[in-house]
Amino acid sequence: RVTNCAAYHFVEEKHEQPHMTTNPGFTPCDGSPTIHVNVRTIRDDDDRKREIQRMWKEHSIETKRAEEKRDKKHEEPNQKLVGETVYNLAPVTTYEYDVVACADYVSDEGCWVRNMPEEIKSANPNFVPT
Repeated sequence: RVTNCAAYHFVEEKHEQPHMTTNPGFTPCDGSPTIHVNVRTIRDDDDRKREIQRMWKEHSIETKRAEEKRDKKHEEPNQKLVGETVYNLAPVTTYEYDVVACADYVSDEGCWVRNMPEEIKSANPNFVPT
């Protein structure tokens, strides 16, 4: 039933993943499934370092674009740089949704592999679900 489940479709939507079906027709019983939501931001020094690296990389890319634009217009090098886009230096918060239990779950070994969207198969030819 997971291939036709509205709750699983919701999780796919939140993960911005291709859907196993476009119009799920099965709605689980009231109070089910259990969906865990993990909210992640900077957790430790390693996360902080990666986040700072991401911010500087984004800043460097935008600065280079602005310099190239300035140079094409033959503007003075000491003029204030204005980028094409506004970039975000705020730490990233991510949300992960996982169905962890469902009263209506029926075991169907290999279901995910059989029904995996072609986009995922193509992008991950050696994918083995766990």
